[in-house]
Amino acid sequence: MFWVALSAFIMSLTGEGDDTFVVRAFLARAREAVTEQVHDAARQRQALQALDRTSKAFARHRERTAKISECIERADRNFAASAADYQACLVDVAPAWDAASEQLITLSNEFRRALTPAELAAIRSEAEK
Repeated sequence: MFWVALSAFIMSLTGEGDDTFVVRAFLARAREAVTEQVHDAARQRQALQALDRTSKAFARHRERTAKISECIERADRNFAASAADYQACLVDVAPAWDAASEQLITLSNEFRRALTPAELAAIRSEAEK
């Protein structure tokens, strides 16, 4: 189910589509599904905390990519901009991608550890609608 979030991260890095709405809707459906499907209070809390951390990690990712986009927009407005100006903007793309990927993998693992296989399947089904 976190592949949906990964797809949204890819959209944000490539500029293809509006990932913010997709990710927020996905996380909201996942939170609701956790509340409905996980009856053990401690495991439910762990799963919800993982989703909260995922939401925060996504917000940090969007901040990083927004800075890159702003830099490119500034270069676009400068008719004297060179390839080096654009390259300077792109220097943070790999670190942004690496940070987002690492956080996504870590948080996905935390989320999965909090759930039984049956709960995970049910939550996945609800969140991916």
